Amino acid sequence: RGDATQVNRVLRFANSDGSVATAYPLNPNGSPDGLTAVTTGDGRFTAMMPHPERVQRNVAMSWTSGRIEDESPWLRMFRNARVWVD
Repeated sequence: RGDATQVNRVLRFANSDGSVATAYPLNPNGSPDGLTAVTTGDGRFTAMMPHPERVQRNVAMSWTSGRIEDESPWLRMFRNARVWVD
């Protein structure tokens, strides 16, 4: 079990080739080194930006290559969590 006071980098924005995204739109907040999520050493708390719960549909996204009427790719995260819980 890890240290609950330790902060670990866990997610970064990425380009389609897997390299770190450093510019908009693939790094929408301009975070250094593409940082988008951190977690505690024990994994009990994770903070993330963007907030996937706010962009379940493409219409809510600041940029999308998909149809505005469609579900956003972020919705998959919640569907996967549901499958895992069930």
